[in-house]
Amino acid sequence: MLRPLLAAAFLGALTLPVSASSTPGLPELTAKVTARSISLTTSNGQRVDGLQPNTYKFIVKDLTSKQNFHLVGPSVNRRTKVPAKATTTWTIYLRPGTYTYRSDKRPGLRTFTVRPGPPPG
Repeated sequence: MLRPLLAAAFLGALTLPVSASSTPGLPELTAKVTARSISLTTSNGQRVDGLQPNTYKFIVKDLTSKQNFHLVGPSVNRRTKVPAKATTTWTIYLRPGTYTYRSDKRPGLRTFTVRPGPPPG
């Protein structure tokens, strides 16, 4: 009796859609670096200025060899290499606190805050 139920549950799980990444279901943030700009947006294209504590999938599109993307915050210090042009994926847990992102070759920091509670409006 138990074997048919387990087999049905297993087959049902095989038919569930799974994203192409190894981290299905994580909220995605896209960082984009060009020779003239740097941005961090949500999956719907909104600029990131506040988030909830969570694990996020960062898709970092570094489109220039003259700049990089550098993310700094509580227990986070990740960056792409300046001479490289590449798309990189990071999985990072963001805890409460203030985070900055920037290019190490261009002055100017952009910040966002991670706060517990309901998602920012």
